[in-house]
Amino acid sequence: MNFNDAEYQRSNGAVSAGAITAWNAGATGRGIKVGVIDTGLNSSLAEFAGRIDPASRDLVANRGVADSEGHGTAVSGVIAAARNGTQNVGLAFESTIISLNSSNPNDCDDEDGCKHNDNDIAQGIDIAVANGARVINISLGGDGIGSTMLSAVRRASAAGVVMVISAGNDSAADPSAFAVGAARQSNGLVIIAGAHDSARALADFSNKAGSGSGYYLTALGVRVRTIDENGTGTLWSGTSFSAPVVTGAAALLAQAFPNLTGHQIVELLLTTADDAGAAGTDAEFGRGILNLQRAFQPQGAITMAGSAAPVPAIAGSGSGAMGDASSAGTMKGAIVLDGYSRAFVADLTTRLLQAPQERPLARGLVGDQRSATVQNRMVAVSLTLDRRQGTQPQVGLAQLGLTYEDGRRARVLSGMMVSRISPNTALALGFSESGRALQQRLSGQYGTAFLVARDPSGKMGFYGSNSASIGLRHDLGAVGLTVTGERGDVYQDGVQRARRAALPGYTVGAVTFDRRIGSARLSLGATRLDERETILGGRLASSFSNGGATSWFADAAADVSLGDGWSAYASYRRGTTTLSSGLLATGGRLTSDAWAMDLARRNAFRTGDMLAIRLMQPLRVRSGGYDINLPVSYDYADGSVGYERRVFNLAPTGREIDFEAAYGVGMWSGYVSANAFARRQPGHISGAESDLGGAIRFTLGF
Repeated sequence: MNFNDAEYQRSNGAVSAGAITAWNAGATGRGIKVGVIDTGLNSSLAEFAGRIDPASRDLVANRGVADSEGHGTAVSGVIAAARNGTQNVGLAFESTIISLNSSNPNDCDDEDGCKHNDNDIAQGIDIAVANGARVINISLGGDGIGSTMLSAVRRASAAGVVMVISAGNDSAADPSAFAVGAARQSNGLVIIAGAHDSARALADFSNKAGSGSGYYLTALGVRVRTIDENGTGTLWSGTSFSAPVVTGAAALLAQAFPNLTGHQIVELLLTTADDAGAAGTDAEFGRGILNLQRAFQPQGAITMAGSAAPVPAIAGSGSGAMGDASSAGTMKGAIVLDGYSRAFVADLTTRLLQAPQERPLARGLVGDQRSATVQNRMVAVSLTLDRRQGTQPQVGLAQLGLTYEDGRRARVLSGMMVSRISPNTALALGFSESGRALQQRLSGQYGTAFLVARDPSGKMGFYGSNSASIGLRHDLGAVGLTVTGERGDVYQDGVQRARRAALPGYTVGAVTFDRRIGSARLSLGATRLDERETILGGRLASSFSNGGATSWFADAAADVSLGDGWSAYASYRRGTTTLSSGLLATGGRLTSDAWAMDLARRNAFRTGDMLAIRLMQPLRVRSGGYDINLPVSYDYADGSVGYERRVFNLAPTGREIDFEAAYGVGMWSGYVSANAFARRQPGHISGAESDLGGAIRFTLGF
């Protein structure tokens, strides 16, 4: 429905307060009773048809429900004039008015109109409270306040009824004694309404906040468009007309959020006001200028309805295997509660931060990193060192499939020891080496010449840090059995050494069987990965996960000799990851895979050279995500929540495919190698530009 029509634009009281925000949220004042203690109301006007409560009456004489001066109709029009395309529309245009005429026809003058006695106003308060008013408007004032009136204010406060009282029009430093006296006895249920003009400057006639600054709020009170007792559009000025703007705002809050107490309605209006005058609560503007738009926005801590789950601004950080995973739309229509337990419909579409783009060529080109192996018949020891003095290593994956280690300066980066403990059994130990690297070494496989398109089964979505590994191989006749274990931390880019104790940990256990059949070597393996706080290296907000995941990987590989120096290799990894539950999520499951195909030839152009090409896909989430019970409805009556099952997707739309060609040959007592590569959609990000590059290296000595 389009509320921003000509009638709304004429209704400057509603416009200045931002009432359209409440209307668009469904609040119109329907079902809310507003007590107006004033000069009565013209009950025959169409502006109030069907919305004058039967409790309305004349408190002093026998004039019936009528307006003796026009002031009461004008005030009621600011609050509740109908949305009918004529004149103005009230802020709470579907609210019901309890009109209570307290003007004394026997005590009037031409300038100020009829007087209003404290006792009659007090009676009006009691009647409004007894008949279910949530808000009472008192656009009246005076030099003092009697005990009968104070008692009525206290009774209304005990019932949780909000009272809005005009500050007065004497240009005084303080609100009227009537308003301040009532506010001090109200236990926080009275708002004193001052007036500002269209430029949001305090009206020259308005009493300032002064001694009532803690209760004081301004609203438009200069040339406010409303109706007179005949229904004619008229412009009125005075704090008498800023008060009903505040009253209408309170009525809208009461309807929109039926859980709110009177104290909370007052607190919301005061704390969401625009600061004006001196910073903070001041003696001129008090708490500031009414801002209904802000009052209708969530305030305080935001949680999901039905749980204490905080609403995450960011779902967390994905891993390389998740690429450009997006859950756009998953969280639309969610019901959230603010600090006042108010329910809001929100689009909580939250982004998963992409893992930093890898630069695999930089990892492979480390000129000052050297590896060497010494061995005899029973023991082999391999070490990789960084010879740059006083600098941090720039890469984490060394040439033999090393896991990430960035804490050592000019020291051993990684090491591996392989020892044969019987003719059929060998043991391997490693630090900053993966279990996969030990398995390959124990089974007689060695690293390839590829810098970029590395073995996809050697990485499970992340690099390890501070890792230690152990492997045992035993020959069972024609079949070799290798068991490996690895423990370490999940490396996270940007985490400093001092914080390493906080890095999430992981453990890996793997079993691999291999057998040579003719010219082919076949292997099958199973790997279990346990992460304490991450998911394939990604780290999601606690709202989704209590931490950690368990993954199982099945691996198959074949290495075939084709003759004449040619060989082919293929590998495939398939994974299933079980996700832990969280405050929002009930768990979930991912499927992932990775593969590689190689073709190589020894002595391709000259004796001792090697030519190899590889096509591969790094580990990628194929499908799956978190199962979320999203709250989509809320009942204020009993706090019950309706849920809808959604899936928070962790699978990317992109798919990285890497191609690399490598050539190496011994030369000048060293070794020359050349690599060229192309990475399509690097990082599994569909919109990423292809990564192209190459390198030529000459290695001489250790």
